[in-house]
Amino acid sequence: MDPIPGSSGGRPDGSRQNGRDAQPRDPYAVALANASLLGVGYLMLGRRRLAAGTVSVTIALVIVHALAARAVWFQGVVLLWWAAVTVHGWYLAGGRSWRTGHLVGEHGRAGRQRLIALGVVVPVLVAVGALRLDAVRIEQDAATAHRAGRCAQALPVLRRLWFGHRVADAPLTARADDQLEACRLLMQAERQAGSDRLRAAETLRAYRAHPGALWPGVDVRRADLFLAQAGQELGTALTGDIGALETGFGRLTRVLGEFPGQEAKIQAVLDGFLGGLPLKDSCATRTITDWLGGQAAGGSALDHVGDAVTRVAPAAIVGCGDDLASGKDWKEARAQYRQLLDQYPGHPFAGRARQGVKRATLEIELAHFRRLVKRPGSGGKPAYCERPAPYHGAAPYRGRGPHRAMLFGNDGHRRKLPSSWLAKDPADAVLVICVGEISFGSTVRSCYYEPIHTVGPLEKVAFRKRKVSVRVYEVRTGKLVSRTSLQIGGSSCPARIHYTYYGIDPGPPSEKYVKSSTADVRAAYASLIRP
Repeated sequence: MDPIPGSSGGRPDGSRQNGRDAQPRDPYAVALANASLLGVGYLMLGRRRLAAGTVSVTIALVIVHALAARAVWFQGVVLLWWAAVTVHGWYLAGGRSWRTGHLVGEHGRAGRQRLIALGVVVPVLVAVGALRLDAVRIEQDAATAHRAGRCAQALPVLRRLWFGHRVADAPLTARADDQLEACRLLMQAERQAGSDRLRAAETLRAYRAHPGALWPGVDVRRADLFLAQAGQELGTALTGDIGALETGFGRLTRVLGEFPGQEAKIQAVLDGFLGGLPLKDSCATRTITDWLGGQAAGGSALDHVGDAVTRVAPAAIVGCGDDLASGKDWKEARAQYRQLLDQYPGHPFAGRARQGVKRATLEIELAHFRRLVKRPGSGGKPAYCERPAPYHGAAPYRGRGPHRAMLFGNDGHRRKLPSSWLAKDPADAVLVICVGEISFGSTVRSCYYEPIHTVGPLEKVAFRKRKVSVRVYEVRTGKLVSRTSLQIGGSSCPARIHYTYYGIDPGPPSEKYVKSSTADVRAAYASLIRP
């Protein structure tokens, strides 16, 4: 056949003239050979540059797909490239015009060309198919172990995937890599669980959010970690550590809200904690029950702690009051007894609590009374004389005495009183007598004296009682029961009187105190102490 006029010597079947006619190429053989993506069809047509370009593009696409863009959409790009190269080879070889443009004898050569093309493309397709099937099997085996939580078995299986699998099925190997990363997180969490449960729970949270996570038991495992941590913290709370108690209950609340279906496990943790109550230390138990009682009920698995509080708290509160009373901490002890009366007024321990309140109140009043009679006030008297306070444990100021008293303001008078009239300890006092200033009282007798150093008329001297202002307080009530003046008598008109002067003798003073004996002082105070 002659070349087509105006052409460059090519043939409709894609063969070229080089001094003599080349054998024509079967379009289907060329298409099959090009389906290998190795450019073999172009080589059959003598298109070496096209063949080299095809191989270069194919290698680039495969590398990008295997290492970077391992998505299904990029796999579609590769398939489009495969289809384009295949159809292009068929077109260059003459396409539909080939069958009608050749003699029947040429079909024998076409069969041989197709066999050669199949010899090229079939191994490629078989290799790709085998690799894809192997990758699927590996991924499924690993996924089965992964879903069962056996990542230690899944990891070696996933590591059998190699570059060939990436070339054959990049999206699947991308999913496998996600599985690998997720399994590493899962195994890391299991290693952490032995030493740091909270860190392990956080790692599991990261696992759960990972696209390669397959294990359905991750939430249950996280809940178990939180519950184990809560159990440990509640165990610490049994030493009286309220911070641990708050943290432990916070974890239980979190599990209750975040992980449905864990009520039975939460109940078991709570039962273990509540079974440890009461503690040996009543005040520590009371601190725990106070905290538990302050938690609002919300209709959850945590609500039954109220039953435990009702069972344990009354004895703990009273026991704590008794312990504080033993340590002389009366204010705190009274607060405990009052707490029981406020919260459980009808409880059998209420009578014991009332007795505790009474005793503690008396001890508090006594301690305050002691401070007042020891604390300095004005005029050499204690602060009690200015700010009296009751001590209801004192005996009442009733009936015949003597009523033991504490006398302040005149040590000389106090020393002359019988010891049976004086309180040796503030706890024994019935009265507090605050002695004021001494002044001249009523006149007992007047006498005349002759000056020794001068000559003159006799001097009249009036001998007068000592007038003492006193305030008397009943210790039991702290009230002022008497505000009076005592008249202390004594002997008068001695044969000689002594006085002091400077310069010229002015003569004896016009009035002097009588000489009071111990009996005179006692007689004056007897009206108060032995009414």
